[in-house]
Amino acid sequence: MVRQKMIDIRGQRSQKEIAELLGMTQQQYSNIENGKRGIRPKNFRKFEVVFNEDIKKIAPDIFE
Repeated sequence: MVRQKMIDIRGQRSQKEIAELLGMTQQQYSNIENGKRGIRPKNFRKFEVVFNEDIKKIAPDIFE
């Protein structure tokens, strides 16, 4: 499942830019954004800071 909310929040920033802010590769980030990989709980806070949004809004599918 594509995480459309992540794509919307990312806006004009590239996957590479976001990945660098999160401390991961572009491929790792792409896999998360495309729903092929989950967001590890230890990284929830990083995502909240980078996206300036609660993790439950960034990737609600994790909590379903």
